Amino acid sequence: HWQEQQLDAFSMNTDVRSTAIILNALARIEPENPLLPQVVRWLMTIREQNGHWSSTQETAWSVLGLTEWLKASGELQADYSWQASLNGQSLDEGTVDQDNLDETTELQIAVGQLVADAVNRFSVERDSAGADEAGNLYYGAYLTYYKPVEAVDALDRGIIVSRRYSLQGSDAPLEEAEVGDFIDVTLTVIAPNDLHYVMVEDYLPAGTEALDSSLATTSLLAGQPTVNRLDTDSPWGSWYFTHTDLRDEKAVLFADSLPRGAYEYTYTVRAAVPGTYRVIPTQAKETYFPEVFGRGAGDVLRIVE
Repeated sequence: HWQEQQLDAFSMNTDVRSTAIILNALARIEPENPLLPQVVRWLMTIREQNGHWSSTQETAWSVLGLTEWLKASGELQADYSWQASLNGQSLDEGTVDQDNLDETTELQIAVGQLVADAVNRFSVERDSAGADEAGNLYYGAYLTYYKPVEAVDALDRGIIVSRRYSLQGSDAPLEEAEVGDFIDVTLTVIAPNDLHYVMVEDYLPAGTEALDSSLATTSLLAGQPTVNRLDTDSPWGSWYFTHTDLRDEKAVLFADSLPRGAYEYTYTVRAAVPGTYRVIPTQAKETYFPEVFGRGAGDVLRIVE
């Protein structure tokens, strides 16, 4: 693959995006270039678990480049069989040809199927089903595990975020509310450096609903969401967040350019359904450079009658 000497936030260039653009060009003008199979392999390996790449720019250019490669390489005439096994035991098998080339097989292996205190061997094999041996087999393997939300600590990888619940009109931290209470949710975002194309996502406790004061049906007691800059007297804190979105399951903030500093966003939710709710941490990232990110700690909120 090709590496950028430096990143340019405004052109959204990354190693993946630039490599995909070069693949797109070479597949058209020099399809026999011996580097291209390795370029394709690298792009396929760098994908994330759900099949796309780290950003919309990377995904769009990768799809364009790989499409040109498919046309130039003859992979659209695929004809082979495959087998997948774990520790010598068959998991699945199949054949790939022009009729099912666009189909994906997904296998899920529970942790309980793995051998403890030993090496687990996951094997994927490809055999030719036809005389021309056309087509490559692409696969990925991912390990996913889930921690209790109480065990999720804050993490700083270039952005610091935190969340605080409090009853409306009070600054005291809140862990328990009554049905019908208005709860202020205060998000603090600290940018140690200038950031670009930032997205902040804050998931709501399942027993609450966000109050969108822009709707005529929302109680006037809800109040307007506010954005303040904490490290300066400048009144332009809200100006940097170009769009905010209150959805059924989360609040989302967007900033095209976020100068270094500390920001505070407050919105209101209403406690609606009693219960004990574990809340996914607040998350923030640079959309086109998602390796720059941060998350808050997990929370537990109780709602009583």
